[in-house]
Amino acid sequence: MLLNFHLPHYFHKDVRKEMGELYASSAISNFALAVITIFEPIFLYNVLHFSVPKVLLFMALVYGFYIVLIPLGGKFASIYGYRHCIAISVPFQIFYWLALLASIGHGNAAFLAAPVFALQKSFYWPGFHSVIARYAQTEQVGREFGAAYAIISLAQIGGPLLGGILSQYFGMPAAFLAAAIIYCISAVPVLLAPEIFVPKVYKYRDTWQLYKDFPKKFLGYAGFGEELLFLTAWPIFIFIIVKDYKDTGLLAATASFVAAIIALFLGKITDTYTKRVLIKIGAFFSAVFWLARIFATNFITTFSADSLSKVARETFFIPLSTLTYLRAEATHIVPYAVFFEQSLAVGKLLAALLGALLFSLTGSFMVLFILAAVFSLFYMYI
Repeated sequence: MLLNFHLPHYFHKDVRKEMGELYASSAISNFALAVITIFEPIFLYNVLHFSVPKVLLFMALVYGFYIVLIPLGGKFASIYGYRHCIAISVPFQIFYWLALLASIGHGNAAFLAAPVFALQKSFYWPGFHSVIARYAQTEQVGREFGAAYAIISLAQIGGPLLGGILSQYFGMPAAFLAAAIIYCISAVPVLLAPEIFVPKVYKYRDTWQLYKDFPKKFLGYAGFGEELLFLTAWPIFIFIIVKDYKDTGLLAATASFVAAIIALFLGKITDTYTKRVLIKIGAFFSAVFWLARIFATNFITTFSADSLSKVARETFFIPLSTLTYLRAEATHIVPYAVFFEQSLAVGKLLAALLGALLFSLTGSFMVLFILAAVFSLFYMYI
């Protein structure tokens, strides 16, 4: 069944209703996430008084658990359905945020939230990837994922602004609670209609075989270690530069607006041009713009570095994801989704551990930017 979700001259075919439901759920969940995501590492750094290495070690713990737990999410998705897998992840996200709030005044207790966050990821991402791999039209996978990415980017415009204002005037707990309330609603679109689903047996050995078949793809996906640094070290660096929750949110929101416009364009050309060339170009410029962050010293230069880096990331991320979904649909969807997420989790674990060590030795964000640039080049293996 198809949903009448059609942007004139953008999609070749109408988008299936399952994709439309995913778009709606993603818009809500990512708005909620955007309220707080950029402020989570700042919360650990500024409220719980974690050092930068300690923040990175917290994330290392999250991804250590994630590597172990994600096959559980894959098995759940195979038995109960992709959209149910997304829905079951919602309470874990809420519990994670509440656990962080409960750790105020008892900083080390925040480490107890790490496995809860890993469980949320373990259910959400196999479901998300499997919906796209299963229901996106083969001829326009790039466009459909580009639209999803644009929706996510648009949702991230208002979110940081709201999160910055709430944090500035009412404290970070207000931002966490607002995000939790909004996030609860994200389960509604994926549960509106019954999921027509044929259960399949998922065995981890199917994923393990993919490591043997695609070792270069494993290395390429490990490049997402740079994303770990983008989501943890970079927000803290922005906060140190602008020294204000509201301005931090404004910077992130404006850069996300630029990213949303570019995402639609890149989704379209991904269906037309050689995806591997786009990945190599994007990976190269991502590395370049990570090094350019070394010269970010004020709001304007930090905004420029953030915007350019997001454009570079989209240049490789959208075609990379398109290739991933096409490969998953052509093989066995859930094992490949687990392979993809587990591979990137290994990269993020390594980036967190190396980043913590290098920052402890130097006390400089510069080494983290260089490390992220190196990880960016791994995407070329795709």
